[in-house]
Amino acid sequence: MNAETLAKLLESIRDGQVSVDDAMTKLRTLPFEDTGFAKVDHHRAIRCGFPEVIFCPGKTIEQICEIFQILAGAGGNVLATRADAETAEAVQ
Repeated sequence: MNAETLAKLLESIRDGQVSVDDAMTKLRTLPFEDTGFAKVDHHRAIRCGFPEVIFCPGKTIEQICEIFQILAGAGGNVLATRADAETAEAVQ
C-alpha cells in the first residue's frame, strides 16, 4: 500500500463506499504480513517512496510466487530481483 492507495481507502470510507469493517480487513495485514518464511512489508512505499521488492536468491520458486501474489493482490506493481529464467517463467 502506498500513500495514494491509503488516501483513496480513507476517502472511500468517508464517502460511504467502503465500510469500516471492510477497511479494517484491508488494513489488518499492515504494515507487515508474515508468511512464515518472509515478512512482506506493505508500508515500504509509504515510508521509503518505493514498494517492497522480492530478493529472489535463497527463496524457492513457490515462496517467490506466494510473495508475488501477496504484493500483486495489494494492488501494486511487483519487482523481483535476481530472478533466474525458471523463476520468471513461474511468476508469469
